[in-house]
Amino acid sequence: MTRLLFTLIACCGGLLLSAQNSSFQFISSPTSGAEERTVELDQRQFLSTLKRAPREFSGAKHGQRLVLPLPTGTFAEFEVVNSPLIGRSIQERYPEINSYKVAGPWGGGRISVGPSGMSAVLRGPNGYYVIEPDEAGSDQQYRVIKHTDYLRQLSTEGAPLSCGYDDHQGTGLEDLELDPDMLDHGEVAGAELPLKAGNDPRELRIYDLVMTCTGEFAQRVGGDTLDVLEAFNTAVSTINGIFENEVGIRMNLLDATLNVIFLDPDNDPYSNANTGGALLGQVLPAFNDANIPPEAYDLGHIFTSRCTDVGGVVSGNACTGGKTRGVTCVGGSVVGAALRIMSHEVAHQFAVSHSWNNCPGSEGQRAGGAAFEPGSGTTIMSYAGACGNQNIGADDSYYHVGSLQQFLTFTRVTGARACATIVETDNFTPDVELDYAEDFFIPISTPFVLSGTATDANDDELTYNWEQFDLGPAVDIRDPSGNAPLFRSVPPSPDGNVRYFPRIDRIVNNISSLQEVLPTYSRDLTFRLVARDNNPEAGGVDWETMHFFAEETAGPFVVNDPVDPVWETGDHQEVTWDVANTDKAPVNCRQVDIYLSQDGGFTYSDTLARGVANNGRAFVTIPEGILTDAARIMVKAADNIFLNVNETDFTITGASLPTFTLEASDRYEQVCLPDQLSFDFSSGSVLGFSAPISLSVDTTGMPDGLLTTFSNDVINPGDNTTLGVDLSEVRFDGTLELTVLAVTPGLDTARRIIVLDVTDNDFSDLAFTAPAEGTSGIILSTDFDWTDAVNADSYEIQIATRPNFVEASIFEVASGLTETEYTPVEFFEPNTLYYWRIRPVNDCGPAEWTDPASFRTVNSQCITYSGEDTPIALPGTGPSFTRESSVFVDQQGSISDLNIPNIKMRYNFASKVTLTLTSPAGTSVVLYLENCFSTNAIDLGFDDDAPRDIVCPPDDQRVFVPVGSLADFNGEDTFGTWVLSVEVSETGGSAGQLESWSVEFCADINSVPPSIVNSSVTEVPPLGRNSIAKDKLRVESSVFSSGDVLYTLTALPEAGFLTLYGRTLRVGDTFDQSDINGNGLFYENTDEVAVNDDFGFVVTTPDGGYLPVTYHDILITEDAVVSNEERNPLAASLRVFPNPVNDQLNVRWDTEEARTLSVILFDLNGRALSVQRIPSQTGTATVDTSQLPGGVYLLRVDGAVRRIVKQ
Repeated sequence: MTRLLFTLIACCGGLLLSAQNSSFQFISSPTSGAEERTVELDQRQFLSTLKRAPREFSGAKHGQRLVLPLPTGTFAEFEVVNSPLIGRSIQERYPEINSYKVAGPWGGGRISVGPSGMSAVLRGPNGYYVIEPDEAGSDQQYRVIKHTDYLRQLSTEGAPLSCGYDDHQGTGLEDLELDPDMLDHGEVAGAELPLKAGNDPRELRIYDLVMTCTGEFAQRVGGDTLDVLEAFNTAVSTINGIFENEVGIRMNLLDATLNVIFLDPDNDPYSNANTGGALLGQVLPAFNDANIPPEAYDLGHIFTSRCTDVGGVVSGNACTGGKTRGVTCVGGSVVGAALRIMSHEVAHQFAVSHSWNNCPGSEGQRAGGAAFEPGSGTTIMSYAGACGNQNIGADDSYYHVGSLQQFLTFTRVTGARACATIVETDNFTPDVELDYAEDFFIPISTPFVLSGTATDANDDELTYNWEQFDLGPAVDIRDPSGNAPLFRSVPPSPDGNVRYFPRIDRIVNNISSLQEVLPTYSRDLTFRLVARDNNPEAGGVDWETMHFFAEETAGPFVVNDPVDPVWETGDHQEVTWDVANTDKAPVNCRQVDIYLSQDGGFTYSDTLARGVANNGRAFVTIPEGILTDAARIMVKAADNIFLNVNETDFTITGASLPTFTLEASDRYEQVCLPDQLSFDFSSGSVLGFSAPISLSVDTTGMPDGLLTTFSNDVINPGDNTTLGVDLSEVRFDGTLELTVLAVTPGLDTARRIIVLDVTDNDFSDLAFTAPAEGTSGIILSTDFDWTDAVNADSYEIQIATRPNFVEASIFEVASGLTETEYTPVEFFEPNTLYYWRIRPVNDCGPAEWTDPASFRTVNSQCITYSGEDTPIALPGTGPSFTRESSVFVDQQGSISDLNIPNIKMRYNFASKVTLTLTSPAGTSVVLYLENCFSTNAIDLGFDDDAPRDIVCPPDDQRVFVPVGSLADFNGEDTFGTWVLSVEVSETGGSAGQLESWSVEFCADINSVPPSIVNSSVTEVPPLGRNSIAKDKLRVESSVFSSGDVLYTLTALPEAGFLTLYGRTLRVGDTFDQSDINGNGLFYENTDEVAVNDDFGFVVTTPDGGYLPVTYHDILITEDAVVSNEERNPLAASLRVFPNPVNDQLNVRWDTEEARTLSVILFDLNGRALSVQRIPSQTGTATVDTSQLPGGVYLLRVDGAVRRIVKQ
């Protein structure tokens, strides 16, 4: 590979006010209504400068300095390198033709030179501009014109703008139409698009181009080969200035072009030269006749003069068999044709589709999978100006992000990936970052703003634009529907990372425009922030996508004009707005920010309030120093993107009387009870006001238990104070407005309002109702019900086979339940103990899970037999018929339950099929009777206890209630031949077959549940421990021994923890009755002020015996009698210090008989953090606490326990 070594200036030069040795001089002022100037060029000086430019890829450190004019009447400094785009033979024969690349802090682009002079298309911060000879002036005169003005003038010349390309002509382009769901990593046509990680290396990809022309075109540009080559060079230089920057590719014009330049219309190989579509198939034969083999080039393109049918047309792709099928019709300026037509048509040759959504008369050319631009669109792949009342603006010479994705996919992943010459560069693509949550809602008919950031490893000057990325129906832009695009693309700019929808001037002036239509109904909205690095080696691009919704039950959000049109600094003024349901679901905007503009609403440098309640009103204090007669107020969602501005200007003047200001740090707080809050207040003086201010809270109408205190309830202007609000004992749900009263002599009482959005988290009214605790014998499924908790908005449910609900044990989960009932989707397994729990959810998020309840499914044993003679063919034609399949059961037994686990077959149609099961005794039960029209698949089971009748189509292996009753077989013997009959009442479709079936015989098993023998309170001393003795807790089975009576913990104690032979137990852990009998189970208290505690468990036996959730009570009392194992002579003498402790805890005890003591430090969850074994005779120990976080811990020396506080 070749490496691009040329680097361009980035730290010197830039915008100049004078020529500074430029070869250009301005000789005219701007023309009316256009950004355009006329300049005079010193041709000799200009060419002399270009000759000194180093060659690209030469390794030169810098290019030649070059000063070029701008249409604003100023100059910009660039560096220029010699970057030819024509083959070596053409360069040698026609040295006067060349192309140069320029770049600098202002921008960059390309210059082409030839016998007729120079032309340039350059890119700057505000878009492209053009320099080309002024046809109305002398040979030395050029016009310098902004690109948009240039193309607008060309459109008035009547050049056809439509394209003859059809996105569905079998070119393969239809495979590259984009689904907006294929967002950041763009899986297109089955290929992963590795373009979206950001900060990726960006290489330059060079494609070999052969151009040809009709004699008509040659005559138009001068009539000889040099004229044609100059025009080709100008056109290729122009499009490369776009391609290199947008997608990092370049077209090189091959020497073979010399063989297919035709000068005479009467002798060229092309007929119908003024019909673009007719030329498509004529180029390849001309290339072949000129001995240009297909493998010698990557794409071909033909120029002709003005066409009567199209502006250009394409029906093939680069690097494929149709690579010569590209036409550009040149009816005027070559630069104009390259900008408007060739850049469009060559992009088609690289599999880029049209981007416009609606263009009357061109419906057949719409690309539904890439129609991201409203109406005509405005980018290169649009039909800007050609769509009548669907036109939304003039051409812009950049690609929509959808086009970029197609272009990059085709050149780097699919069709043209392998045929490029790759030149490595030092450039890396930008990396775009968005800080938005997905799928939020905004109100309809309400402006909004999007913003994002990007970084660039090369520190390139980035330009940005936000573009809509929605696909919808081809609708009139005046009456959008569905997810049709609403907002036009705007050109990239340095500040384009922030975009108001619509433009801020349209918001301020309340102007509607078809270019930017706010949604008026519920719909999806998708946008991409695109960042271009404009790197001169090979432009890099990156994008990120966001998706949200417009909601028609909210909006429009409107800011009202002030009641008083004149405000004074220091005033406490009310701002009001129409909330328009934006505070309710699904928008759920709780807070807004309020901004002040001093220039009529165009900029907002002053923030008047942040995070105030979105309740339609807020008071704001006007800062000192603001004087304006063009004030506007913006209210913007604090946690969303929507906003609005009041409609008319108002005035702010200086203060007229002394007063004070008083502001709260926060004026809105979302509160989850119980809670304690604090609000900082700052005060200030206006015009020297100095009287003391007395503060209080008006508690009228406040709920019981609310407590408020000021750190200082009398302050002087300039002082601060803090308001404390205690809601620990409050039971309330809703909005509270705390009114702070500020009283001072000589002034009216001032009021400051703090809004508390209070959510009560008391869910004590939540209780299980079904299945009742301890329910057993459940078959297949059951409904779950619970009481409605008044403070819950929704519920989550979990069903599992373990009470700790670990992932592997989860049977089913559901969330967002707004009803207090749930029916599982799946069926339960028999012989299984299940647990279920509920979690209420409200604005504060999910609460704690309830303790689990339990139930057990039926105890049964089942044997399954499968059909022995399947598959069986089922004919599709002929008379009605019956086919039978049988299974022989060789075991005898009385049937208590019979089920059909599955029957799988296919037949057209299932609505003509009857399925019947017949027993050896001759009993027949109809399972399925001509159900489910228009399906040919049957894949289902049957059980009398299934929760529902058949649901069509019956093809998902679910179990349903049969037509007849399978209980008809109960009591019969299983032994003998069982027959499944398939009866078809009418044929006429395709043949099918019975693929498989099975029958299941079940018998219920009766188990003897265990029973509680002893259940009395276990007493434990504060911060002590005691065993759970068998005389306090004993469960027995009449069938099994104590070792088979298994306890499973369902709920842990809250004021202590359980251990089994020293190991701390968790929910889901097990122990048996023999562990209790052997004094292996202990409770240890960690909360010395607690009085009562308990733990929950279920008990099971191997035969399915089941004791439902039961609780064992614990009493914390000094009178507790501990087991012999816990009587510790060290208890009286044990001392710990310091307490509270920082880094090291000292432990002392009186010396006793020689033995080994265990010194263990626990946290309150019973986890051992430090364990030491120390000889008792030492009488001392130290415990390192330096790495522990602050909190409460327990130190145990044998049975003696002390409470430790770590600072």
